[in-house]
Amino acid sequence: MTQTLLIEPDLVRRVEAVGVSDLARCVDEARASAIYPEATTFRVGGGGAFWYSHGNIVNSAFGLGMSGPVEQEEVAALIAFFAERDEQARIDVCPYADASLMRWLATYGFVATGFETVLLQLLGDGEDGIDHSCGLVRPDGPLVTVRQAMSAEDLELWAELEARGFKDGAVTDEDMALARAIARRRDAVHLVGYVDGQPAGTGMLVIGDGAAMLNGDATLPAFRNKGVQMALLRTRLQLAVEAGCDLAVIEASPGGTSERNQQRAGFRVAYTRVTMELPKHV
Repeated sequence: MTQTLLIEPDLVRRVEAVGVSDLARCVDEARASAIYPEATTFRVGGGGAFWYSHGNIVNSAFGLGMSGPVEQEEVAALIAFFAERDEQARIDVCPYADASLMRWLATYGFVATGFETVLLQLLGDGEDGIDHSCGLVRPDGPLVTVRQAMSAEDLELWAELEARGFKDGAVTDEDMALARAIARRRDAVHLVGYVDGQPAGTGMLVIGDGAAMLNGDATLPAFRNKGVQMALLRTRLQLAVEAGCDLAVIEASPGGTSERNQQRAGFRVAYTRVTMELPKHV
């Protein structure tokens, strides 16, 4: 019998806490890789702010307000953290965060600029509704296989595929730097999906506190709609079950192809975060 997933505050707090820890480890790994030697984490408001380099698209704050009210001084400190680095303050807000967070963000003039769906799946003993098959995804289609990137050469391939797939092929030096930093995470499992033997897409798995975080999803434009991401999803879910995880977490843009694939793989939409930014003129 498939387990029933109830979206309750304690579960959401767990997911957001796992996300904060994951982002902090990612910053540590990015700094250790020497790609972003000044990368740093600032703990504030029960969550954290994460900065890699000037203008980096992943500079943001996360997880604030999940353990109780947020004080005005904490939001002011968050703004100062980014301002000291000549950066626009940005924060991803969980709808389960204490209402004080949104009130203070409004006071300082933050505006909503985007949304991100959080999807969850309970994992168990094989009766969790997961189709654990990988390899040949469509009997009448191409052979899709998944392999773990282990060597330095494999990880460089992973970085190139991730950057090209995420940006639809128009890759800058900054895009490659970020992809290489992610590829060098020593606490992550990096997977490459192949279509008839040709490198086609990527996925990554990070485990923390019994939860599996699935990210790093990208597919080259020429190989989309061939089952690459489904194979990568199924492989990571299987690895998570084998590692003893009881929960899988993944994120997507609302209503997109990735979100639909994730739901087909057994994930359930749990909630939607809103991205809030402080306009540059403020």
